[in-house]
Amino acid sequence: MSTNKANNRTDDFSSLNRNANLDINVYTCGTERCEPDHSYGPTVRSGYMLYFVLAGEGSYTVRNHFYALKPGQGFIIEPHTLIRFEADHRQPWTYLWIGFSGRAAERYVQTTALDNSNPTFSFNPDGSVIQAAQAVIAASHTSRNRNLLMTGRLYEFLYQLSSTYPSLAVRTNLDQKEALESALFYITNNYGEDISVGEIADSLHIDRTYLHRLFVKHVGQSPQQYIKTYRMQHATQLLTESDYPIGVIAHAVGYQNPFSFSKAFSQETGMSPRAYRKQHQPAE
Repeated sequence: MSTNKANNRTDDFSSLNRNANLDINVYTCGTERCEPDHSYGPTVRSGYMLYFVLAGEGSYTVRNHFYALKPGQGFIIEPHTLIRFEADHRQPWTYLWIGFSGRAAERYVQTTALDNSNPTFSFNPDGSVIQAAQAVIAASHTSRNRNLLMTGRLYEFLYQLSSTYPSLAVRTNLDQKEALESALFYITNNYGEDISVGEIADSLHIDRTYLHRLFVKHVGQSPQQYIKTYRMQHATQLLTESDYPIGVIAHAVGYQNPFSFSKAFSQETGMSPRAYRKQHQPAE
């Protein structure tokens, strides 16, 4: 690519970035103000690239389809796909680009509606996507821990991209997975408190009945039963690996009343906490 003094380019710099971040990494990014009729390609790229037209005009050709682009529009390049783009003769464009690769790159792109069959998009020049892209480029100019910062900024960029251009084909499944993972995470961090299924649903802004269906479908238990089972798993560990009093263990796993804990434990294991400890604790 030809460049001029207005360019701000960082291209193909990150062999270290690729080796250190196998899942996802930035391998090229920058901005460029092109000369009239400046073209790139026909060529292919090894990773994904997204271009954002900031000013001027140009065209993008992929799979024999021609797209005329102006400010506020962009396009995606997929790996190993023959492409070509060219700046306008009278109003050559200025664009910004982010290129990324890695074994998880395709999975992240699939959360968006962007691909070779739908390669162009519109963007808000002051919106979150372009701000996130600019943050990636800014990170590329740091000296210390650059790869770490760039990867963090890339994740933010991909998040904004998938939020702004969500894939309708996978949105429902993603919603279910994210809701269930969030519920499990909530339980993991709060099982020692007096939590309820309603509180979990409220924290995720979903209906309690919907949460119940998700657990039954994907976990094989109701949320209430899962919480109880999870608590008892930790209780058995404390009973066998510590000499804490039964009342302390009850509180540690979310039961304010030791008698309620003992009853629930007996229902789950078939024996009282004291009998379980006696049978399973190593003999001195």
